[in-house]
Amino acid sequence: MAHFKTTQMTRLLSILILASTFILCCRHAKSDKEELAADSKSFKIDTSIIAILPFDTTTYQVFHVFKNCVPAELNQKDLLLIDKILIECIDEYNLAQTIRYNDFKIRFPQSTADIKDFTIDLKSYKRQYIAVSNISGEKEVWVNCFCNSSNLGSAWRNGLVFVLDGGNCYFNLKINLTKTLYYELMVNGNA
Repeated sequence: MAHFKTTQMTRLLSILILASTFILCCRHAKSDKEELAADSKSFKIDTSIIAILPFDTTTYQVFHVFKNCVPAELNQKDLLLIDKILIECIDEYNLAQTIRYNDFKIRFPQSTADIKDFTIDLKSYKRQYIAVSNISGEKEVWVNCFCNSSNLGSAWRNGLVFVLDGGNCYFNLKINLTKTLYYELMVNGNA
């Protein structure tokens, strides 16, 4: 009888723990959604660093930005999500690059290379967004970033900035807003 009560108590305790975890997870998920909704109401696009370019199949197909898609509009919620995913992407990239830098400094201690040559400080970059709806109906954005814009004037707000080489001053990636993920991060190499 005592063994039966212990087994019953263990099951009851397990159920209570699972139920509590489920409730906390649901509450956390709800608070994330509420936070995103609240942030999207107060979020304003910073036009000093972000330009939203229209999708033009004749131009952007050449650069293989997207295929088999149609133009899409971005709303405040999309812009907030792009920012969040972009920050996550660069944080992951910088972590890997910091490890690479530390290894490089061990192998070549006399090198004058700086961590800034390996990592990206997103605050120093201008951004161009091109939004599309893909063949599956998912909203995607090509994010093009560059740090050397002094010679561009305001031309970057209306036309694609595309360079070869340039190192980590130029990078781009794709973000699937529907699936909330990024892919195809491409950081330029050095000449």
